[in-house]
Amino acid sequence: MGAQPIAIGTERLVGRGHPALVVAEIGQNHNGSPELAEQLIDAAAWAGADAVKLVKRDLASELSLEARGQPYNGEHAFGPTYGEHRRALELPDDVHAALCRRARRHGLALIGTPCDAVSTKLFMSLGVDALKIASRDLENTPLVDGVATLGAPILLSTGMSSFDEIDAAVGLLRHRGAEFLLLHCTSLYPTPADQVHLRSLAAMAARYDAPVGFSDHTIGILIAPIAASWGAVVIEKHLTLDRRQRGTDHACSLEPDALRTMIDHVRKAEAALGRDDKPLAAGVQRVRNKLGRSLVVNVPLEPGAQLAEEMLSLKCPGDGLTWRDRHLLIGRRVRRQLAADQKLSLEDVD
Repeated sequence: MGAQPIAIGTERLVGRGHPALVVAEIGQNHNGSPELAEQLIDAAAWAGADAVKLVKRDLASELSLEARGQPYNGEHAFGPTYGEHRRALELPDDVHAALCRRARRHGLALIGTPCDAVSTKLFMSLGVDALKIASRDLENTPLVDGVATLGAPILLSTGMSSFDEIDAAVGLLRHRGAEFLLLHCTSLYPTPADQVHLRSLAAMAARYDAPVGFSDHTIGILIAPIAASWGAVVIEKHLTLDRRQRGTDHACSLEPDALRTMIDHVRKAEAALGRDDKPLAAGVQRVRNKLGRSLVVNVPLEPGAQLAEEMLSLKCPGDGLTWRDRHLLIGRRVRRQLAADQKLSLEDVD
């Protein structure tokens, strides 16, 4: 599904005919702790992810005065106001640089989600392999336009947008000549299964002639392998060390063991897709020879007897003539004495 693959990093093509790029979304699951962020990168590598994704906000660009001062006292709050909450979840620039180096040591591709021009500049200075536009920013035209001019591959997430809104963003990216792929998702945390709509993967690929991946906010490991079987070229899933931690994304995240299992299932789903010409697997003929059926005579026959269809039956094993071969026998005379249930061959007839 979708058009030409795009390169994420120097060695990885993402698109039809290539394994899905599995992205471990770290986001804010580090809870503002550099040490926890390091552990998450290590866990992503251990689980078999291909890439990690970091998020950066410049709070002066992100929040209005009203938003900064808004009381924030929910169960997932990290501060008494929304501004303090967001500040507690931000990592400094030098920590992001260290995390990028750590990911590189693991051989992981790096994807950054900048929420503003300042964060975009940081990620570009760190040499990330791609930039993601979060669902909430699809209609943030200044941000999308600015990112589209930088030459980095773009993952455009669509979890809050209708087709007409996506049309406009895709048009802008194409106008700028940007390389991009789309991410289908639903911006509910977590997403109920009946709100996933995986059929949209194929619809989006056809509508935009672009590669389409899946950002998974469901609970558990089931939906991502199904998305891979529908042709998703990217599978993005939040990673946590403990789903019980405070924070809005932990509940729809996977712990390392589960992420590893999900990735294994994704790879098996991709392998199971196979080819579309229904080839016979190696070894099938041996099974067919044992369990299939061959033409036999169902009555004893003397030499010279003329074969008629009512004299034929099908019985195991399956290494002889088939029912479709019976026209080669009917009307011909047998050359030797045949017992009932004896398997027939062309050498048995004149």
